[in-house]
Amino acid sequence: MNIRNATHKDTDKIIRLVKTVLKEFRFEFSPDTSESDLMNLKKEYLDNEGAFLIIEDNTDTIIATGALKKISERCFKIRKMYVHKLHRRNGYGKEILIRLIEIALKKGASTIVLETSILMISAQNLYASFGFEITDQKPISPRCDITMVKKINNT
Repeated sequence: MNIRNATHKDTDKIIRLVKTVLKEFRFEFSPDTSESDLMNLKKEYLDNEGAFLIIEDNTDTIIATGALKKISERCFKIRKMYVHKLHRRNGYGKEILIRLIEIALKKGASTIVLETSILMISAQNLYASFGFEITDQKPISPRCDITMVKKINNT
């Protein structure tokens, strides 16, 4: 397994994984809304003090993704957390989440937010285990119905 920063060349493989996971939960791939950011990873994440991480298997197939986007000076948002169903329960989502939180902390984050679906119970449990708490904040993403926040004490 190889974890690394995504590049533009990975876009098609990332989209393939995202479509596969969304279909599993009966969600539509939405290139004009929720997935529009995938068309330009550099602009949306890398040039915005963020990150887009991927995990590849030994055949260079992308089996997990996770992204971090700067929302404001001290607030970052975790996005695009996807793990192929055949590779879940192996710690890949956890590893990506750890690295995204570390990146956000190095950039001075005091708050990290994410959105998820009520259908993604394992993801919710993972986030909660890292100190994310469900809030009453309405999600921006059309398919999400839960917003979770992690407050960081940087004193």
